[in-house]
Amino acid sequence: AWRTGNSMPAQVLSGQGAERHLQGLRQAALAAGEPLPEIFLDPAYAQATHFRLCTLQVTPELTWEPPNPPGN
Repeated sequence: AWRTGNSMPAQVLSGQGAERHLQGLRQAALAAGEPLPEIFLDPAYAQATHFRLCTLQVTPELTWEPPNPPGN
C-alpha cells in the first residue's frame, strides 16, 4: 500500500493519473463523434469530477487550467 500510495503523486505529476486516462477516453469519444460510454453519463461520475476549488501542487514547468469554467 505504501509503494502504491507513494507512486501516485509521481503519476499525477507526469499526467498519468487515473482521471487523466478517463478524460482521454471521454475526449476521444467526443472527437470521434461516438456516444459517450455510460460511465461518463452517470451522475456520480459528474459529481466526482466537478470541483469548485483546485489545490494541486504542480511543478513550475506544468500548467493547469481551472477545473470548471466560471459559473459551473
